[in-house]
Amino acid sequence: MSVAFALRLGRWGVIGFSLAAFFATALNAFGFYAIAGDTAGDRAAFGQSMLTLASQFVAMLPPPIRPDTVAGYVQFRGFNALAILLSVWALASATGFARGDEERGIVESTLAAGVSRIHLIASRAAAFAIGLSIAAAAAAVGLLAGAAYGHESVGATGLLEASAQLVAVAFACYAIALLVAQFVTGRAAVAAAGAVLLGLFLLNSLSRVYPSLSTWRWLSPFRYYDLSQPLPPGGYFDGRAFLALLAIAGVAIAAAAAAFQARDVGSALISMPMPSREPSHEVGRDGWWRHRVLRGVYERRFGIAAWAAGLALLAVLFVSLTRTLVQVLLSVPTLLPYLSIFVRQQVYPGVLGFTWFNVAQLLFAGFAITHAARWAAEDTDGRLEATLSQPVSRAGLVVERMAVLIAGAAVIATGSGVALFVASHAQGIDLNAGRLVAACLMLVPFAVVFAAAGAILSAWNPRAAVGVLGAFAFASYLDTELGSIFRLPLWMQDLSAFKLFGTPLLTGVDWRSLALMLALAVAGVATSILLMERRDVGA
Repeated sequence: MSVAFALRLGRWGVIGFSLAAFFATALNAFGFYAIAGDTAGDRAAFGQSMLTLASQFVAMLPPPIRPDTVAGYVQFRGFNALAILLSVWALASATGFARGDEERGIVESTLAAGVSRIHLIASRAAAFAIGLSIAAAAAAVGLLAGAAYGHESVGATGLLEASAQLVAVAFACYAIALLVAQFVTGRAAVAAAGAVLLGLFLLNSLSRVYPSLSTWRWLSPFRYYDLSQPLPPGGYFDGRAFLALLAIAGVAIAAAAAAFQARDVGSALISMPMPSREPSHEVGRDGWWRHRVLRGVYERRFGIAAWAAGLALLAVLFVSLTRTLVQVLLSVPTLLPYLSIFVRQQVYPGVLGFTWFNVAQLLFAGFAITHAARWAAEDTDGRLEATLSQPVSRAGLVVERMAVLIAGAAVIATGSGVALFVASHAQGIDLNAGRLVAACLMLVPFAVVFAAAGAILSAWNPRAAVGVLGAFAFASYLDTELGSIFRLPLWMQDLSAFKLFGTPLLTGVDWRSLALMLALAVAGVATSILLMERRDVGA
């Protein structure tokens, strides 16, 4: 019963991420047949170009095997990307259980019903493992559907191994996030667990570029995932690496259960000493405290600071990789016609804008999703009802939430932009200051688009908000990746904020795209206000 109850609580996440997994593999398989050609020579040439380009981006993904086949291409573009996406789901699910459900009283009421703490953690972990298996099965079905479209088949053994590896790495990330959440209270658990998982991901991915990190990459679960690529012809499955992922998950789950046993519900395992002071019920004299937006930003100051510091560090890392990357690309004769597009407009800013700002967009979408998760939690744990009783208008509350998000996004964009400019100048890369400012500021309305979608979902169905918004963000990313391949109508491609963002560092701001992005954001906010006005809080 406990597992079934946990599955019911997380059903929207299972549905949303399973749909994302299916379309990720199916659309990439369809895209392969659209661009790889029909003859063996065309596909060999396509595969060689993919190998050449992918070898320069190993700081994010491992190099592919046989990308001239549909299985190899989908392993690289589909399953490897899904490993990251499902790890994000693992982060949200683990911290949502460890802290979100505690704040909403679900954990306490479950324990009061006689369920032991160890059984509670085991049932939640088992339910998430079942959800992961459903999502991985959906990814496998998507690949089979795509291969059937091309009148080809995919080996059943390799498909099963790839799906199992996908479940194992995401489950290991779930266990690690669950363990970290035992040491941090409140919403800070998401930031702390996210920082740990991001650090482990970068430890593995950057070790492909910086050999000095290879000594420590065994600590990362993503390292063991990379050791297997079973789908393409000539691929391989490392059984020991798979067992290592299961061992990481088992040890972390056991440690999290022990930590949960040793702490009080709602508190951290290790409490930091706080200075004692007399309690006071007097109204604060600081005038700024009366402004709700400023209070909202202040409440989120640690999370905003963590996001800003993380993105600034990543910006510096990408700048340090850009010069080496460009030098290698320039040494490949077959890529010179492609790079000549950038050479006329400065190749270094072009490559930096393509690599760093693509990653920044994904992270800003994640920033918006974390805010949407908080709004959904406030609806179900009673805080929204308490806020509206002050009284505060529902429309004003939605606008206030957006203002807080805009302020936080602006701080993060400014911090990463300054880091990017300083690091680029130190590396001898001259960036156009005006275009850099514009590109960084474009990240703010970009985040607002996803926040507006999250506001709609949290007003419509709070439980579904995170799962459906994650699927929506991934669908938007696929839209810009595959829209041109499938020759989708321009209006359909313009529904993706990734497409509308463009390349402002290289070509400046496209005012039409910015206007459309703002229109999507305004429409989303207006829709969320209408939904919020018409529904009962907590319903």
